[in-house]
Amino acid sequence: MSQVSRLKSGASKREVENFYDVTASSYDRLYGEEQREKYSEAFRLLGNLKLSGVALDAGCGTGLLFERLEAFREIVAVDISRRMLSEARVKACRRQVHLVRCDIERLPFRGKVFDFCSAFTVLQNLPNPEEALRELERVSSPKAVLAVTLMEGSERLPSPEEAFRLLRLKEAKLSKVRRELLLVGLKEFSFQR
Repeated sequence: MSQVSRLKSGASKREVENFYDVTASSYDRLYGEEQREKYSEAFRLLGNLKLSGVALDAGCGTGLLFERLEAFREIVAVDISRRMLSEARVKACRRQVHLVRCDIERLPFRGKVFDFCSAFTVLQNLPNPEEALRELERVSSPKAVLAVTLMEGSERLPSPEEAFRLLRLKEAKLSKVRRELLLVGLKEFSFQR
């Protein structure tokens, strides 16, 4: 049984923070391959879309996604766990990355500033995942690309259709990577452009 699966459904934010503080130093070794599979699939679904501007990595963990965000002039990476952010700092050293410790249900950013927003393997750990999706929609620019994962079989998470609605996507693609559904969508443009 994996350590992540031992985090109880409905855990408080403090319990989630403590859990990831404890697992931060071993996270990449235990879950890095699985996380990279999700990132690869997300970018495969995006195809040849030109990505640029400012990216938000919500629930960045140890910063594994940073290497995929090279096209962006800036990356803002947020997490509730201090130790995860410490691990991410090592991966951020050669990039324009701003690390912020915060709650993704209440992002401390003005609206419509991010051109790409992602939340991989994080929504199932939140008391109110719908609020996190609303926050991602709020801070994403009108032409943003969004990518989120939804843990399959979780009764607490919104359906892909509800996530599509909350994120106000115009078009989206859905895929499955291991135990998670991956939703990649566009707020304005079409994948066909």
